[in-house]
Amino acid sequence: MQGLARRVEYLWGLVARRLEISERDISRRIPVWGAEDGWLRSPEVAVQREKVLADLESVDTPYWRLKTLMDAWCSLWFWPVQSAALLDGTHEVYRRVAELEATAVPEAEAADDVLMAWEADALPGFAAGPEQMSLTRENVERRRAGRRKEQVKGRDRAVVALAELDDWLDFAESLLGRRDVPEDSLISEFERLDELERFEDALPDLMGMEGAHHLEERYPWAGVARDVARRQGFFHWELEFAQVFARGGFDVQVGNPPWVQPHWHENQVLAELEPWFMLAEKPSAAEWRLRKQELMEAVGHGYFLGELATNAGVSTVLSSPATYPLLAGTKTDLYRAFMDQVWRHATLHGSTGLIHPDTHFGGVREGAIRAAAYRHLRVHAHFVNSANWAFEDLNRSAEFGMHIYGTSQEPNFMHLSELRGADVLPASLSHNGNGPTPGIKHEGSWDIRPHRERVVHVNSTLLASWHTLMSSEGGAAQTPLLHPVLVSEQGAIEALASYPRRLATYNPLITTGYDEGAAQKQGLIRWGNQEVSSLKDVILQGPHFASALPFSKEPRIPCRSNRDWDPLAPTQLPEGYIPVTNYVWATDEATYTAAQSNWNDKPPTSHFRLAWRRMIPFDSSRCLHAALIPPGPAHIDGVSSMALADNRLTTLNAGFWAALPLDYLLRITGRRHLQVSEARKMPAPDPKHPLAPALLLRTLRLNALTNHYAQLWEELFDPQWEGYEGWANTNWSNLKPLAANLNSTWRYTTPLRTEHERRAALVELDALVAAWLGITADQLATIFKSRYPQLYDYESVTYFDANGRKIAGDFNTYGHGQTKQDYLDLLAHLEDPEGTPPPVGYQAPFYKADRESEMRAAHAHFQARLDAEIAAGRWSPPQSS
Repeated sequence: MQGLARRVEYLWGLVARRLEISERDISRRIPVWGAEDGWLRSPEVAVQREKVLADLESVDTPYWRLKTLMDAWCSLWFWPVQSAALLDGTHEVYRRVAELEATAVPEAEAADDVLMAWEADALPGFAAGPEQMSLTRENVERRRAGRRKEQVKGRDRAVVALAELDDWLDFAESLLGRRDVPEDSLISEFERLDELERFEDALPDLMGMEGAHHLEERYPWAGVARDVARRQGFFHWELEFAQVFARGGFDVQVGNPPWVQPHWHENQVLAELEPWFMLAEKPSAAEWRLRKQELMEAVGHGYFLGELATNAGVSTVLSSPATYPLLAGTKTDLYRAFMDQVWRHATLHGSTGLIHPDTHFGGVREGAIRAAAYRHLRVHAHFVNSANWAFEDLNRSAEFGMHIYGTSQEPNFMHLSELRGADVLPASLSHNGNGPTPGIKHEGSWDIRPHRERVVHVNSTLLASWHTLMSSEGGAAQTPLLHPVLVSEQGAIEALASYPRRLATYNPLITTGYDEGAAQKQGLIRWGNQEVSSLKDVILQGPHFASALPFSKEPRIPCRSNRDWDPLAPTQLPEGYIPVTNYVWATDEATYTAAQSNWNDKPPTSHFRLAWRRMIPFDSSRCLHAALIPPGPAHIDGVSSMALADNRLTTLNAGFWAALPLDYLLRITGRRHLQVSEARKMPAPDPKHPLAPALLLRTLRLNALTNHYAQLWEELFDPQWEGYEGWANTNWSNLKPLAANLNSTWRYTTPLRTEHERRAALVELDALVAAWLGITADQLATIFKSRYPQLYDYESVTYFDANGRKIAGDFNTYGHGQTKQDYLDLLAHLEDPEGTPPPVGYQAPFYKADRESEMRAAHAHFQARLDAEIAAGRWSPPQSS
């Protein structure tokens, strides 16, 4: 092994020297004004690039031998399963050769001990004249040591498989030689390519290398390795840029590496041969298998197995601790491999600029590569492809980053987020800090105004602060990256981080429901797409509910896609409303129920629960959709649900989860899927908090839309509400009192039903929970303007009439029953109230939404209540741990 290592280094040095001379010889004399003579390298004789490349890659050259060995090693990751017998020695070729050797007559022993003799021409670094050279058994024995000493005869094997390490060493010696070149042969003495070429021609004899024409005869698997390498196009950086690495690496690297995850998409692979696999709509499993079997019988398995081997090879290489230790255990992606490569390829003072995704800045298993990225980063800019400003062929909501890397140091870099233009980056870095701070949107367009407030200075101290919020594994050095748009968001982040009470404190009971695919295969549920007579027959999906709205949509009949859902109006829901369900039972009730979780000897469906959509879409007006659901419905695993020790605590948490601060927490931490482990880290309310009654009232009136909640309402009703609880924002217009005329009996008028009053309650929940968590009104306004562009846009063109009906200018947020013409008619009415009537079905006066001022007014009310309780000694704010 040591001998092979020496020969590799020696041959690599020859390649590096050849590339150095080649660079000089293909250069051209170009006068540069002001430069001294001889400043630019110039060749004595200009050589064509094509000839230089052909000579470099010629068979039997050091470059060819190193590349052949490296290609063979790489090809093993992508080895076609059909050729496995060539590796383990079970192929017929080995049997035939073994039979021939068994019947062959041994050759007579040589008269002397000389194995090989030749005359070598005079070469630079050697004798002045031709030299008679020979290879004897003594030479060989002296150069072999340890476990390889006994392999002398192994070299004479007619064919060699690749069943064990010694076989690989045999192959490596055939390529790289079995003898070292004398130490006095100095590579640096070669000054011309023709001198180097003569020396390289003699190397096979000098070093005991086998000729290329014999290689694939002795190693039958080498031909397959060559073919695999040709198909995969392996690139060996240290070989292709040997002269650069000989000088220490690259000073500057710039690139846009591939953004590719090597997933196996069988339908796409089969569709290359038969388009049906991508065009068929929801074929049955039996039909799909039959089609695949027919296709394989018709065309064979070669193409399919080749694609499978390629996919498996890429995945295995990228996840191998031997090749990419930083990527081991993470989601494989080619950009991550390139990122790791450029760090290793840079000189001590080198700089690198790459454009690639930022997925490694989140994720539980990405801690090691995230920590390494922090140490190498100097500038990080997070971009969003809104309106395809950057990439036409990329989704408009796609995110990516621009990264400037240097050598490893303690984390210390500039970090900018939510950028939607290239110029905003350099302009913000050089901004003087004056002028209004930007947000996400400005005057109806994406806000691309530069400002120093965008530049967040990330260091170890800030990472430690973020780690407190994230509660991530691996310590502060590995904490996931947050994405504040403005430096001023740090106040809200620190408030969330320092809040001491988390959901895990209450040991919640949580279920992920039925696995959508597995439950169908097991015969527990099936696609029904039908009306049912009882809530216990409903199996909820994500669109069924929204934030504090347990009945948001129901699927159409038929329901062919996620677009075939109709919105529901709370003002039109019957008292005992039961939604249409796509999934229904496929077995008896006992089996169906037994497959659920067990919560204190009861199924989850017997509890009032807080349900939430597992997927968190950051490109929407709100990303956390959670609502109280009554006993009865089950759900698939796109939804999770939980219950706490009592219904009051469950309901209080539902109020927290309906508020903007917790929605912001998910956005800032980048949690695209709110799994059980992450849900347990969410802030949770103290049921004894002074604002708990206010939170409970608003949460119940938002969620208890049908008589299925009558029991919960009766249990949690507080007769003191009417005397103490009213709207926090005194500027609301056309709203009935919040707590008047309520009693412990649920009635149809108990829940908030109009669009205006429901929105008012949600706005007040935003302010209430912010005050509860220690987020100031200014910080609440900052996160609204910086992180909620869709909501900001929607509400800038939103009005409510005297009856609480919403009328909006953006089609994504039209009120129930509204048309586009209604909004145009409203604008005409507002411009001339006396001469133009309001839209048909709407009644003046109209109230214009203004969320920032509404939240500030409500926040002032709740903060004053809280301060009064503290001043009176009835409440002490909890201290962060």
